[in-house]
Amino acid sequence: MPAAHLTYGDNRSNDDNRIFPIERSATRMPSVLRLHGDYLWSFGKLSVPMHLWRAMQRYAVWIEPALIEEWVRLSLRYVERQNRSIDEGSLRTTMEWREPTREVDHVRRRAGDMLDAKQKLHCVWTGKALYRHSLDIDHCFPWSAWPCGDLWNLMPSSRSVNQHQKRDLLPNEETLRKAKDRVVDWWGAGYCAKLDLGERFRLEATARLPAIGSASDLEDVFVALGLQRLRLSNDQQIPEWGGPG
Repeated sequence: MPAAHLTYGDNRSNDDNRIFPIERSATRMPSVLRLHGDYLWSFGKLSVPMHLWRAMQRYAVWIEPALIEEWVRLSLRYVERQNRSIDEGSLRTTMEWREPTREVDHVRRRAGDMLDAKQKLHCVWTGKALYRHSLDIDHCFPWSAWPCGDLWNLMPSSRSVNQHQKRDLLPNEETLRKAKDRVVDWWGAGYCAKLDLGERFRLEATARLPAIGSASDLEDVFVALGLQRLRLSNDQQIPEWGGPG
């Protein structure tokens, strides 16, 4: 659509002049439509240059209002051309951004079910055994800095560690490295052992974490987790946590 026609203002060739490289693929509508990663990839892909992606992340607080205002203006113009009327206030309401909700109950229930089934559950940060009275669900990357409720970011933790030590801090590189085996074990037992959760885990990891062609290998997901940790540390300067004391 419009992205295909955005070009740099210079004398590059047509292919090199496109801001967003696009690869199209021909796909057929299946008899039963199910939205999943393979089906969406079958349409092709659009790439966003890294320098542009980083700029949009850093200046989103100014870019977003300008884009919304332009969409409102464009929508009003379309309606006017069609001799229709629309309430501008209602239009602006539909453009309002809804903040994501901090929902961890589904993961807490999954951890509780594992405990009820006599499966061992450990704090990803300390390695200590968890029980219902000590169980908490931690956002590996703090919600206050990056509101992400994807399954790969939700991990079982000791309540005392999560609420009194880690809190809204970003685990440093060494802390995350030491927790690797426990994190990967949790992903496997907590999510991938359940068909529905496993599919959701892989889709979310592939969509949100960098440099993952497929989230079938949990080792690759952990490598991508480390890359995202580094990005958050460099780009947002989030205070880091050096592990349990």
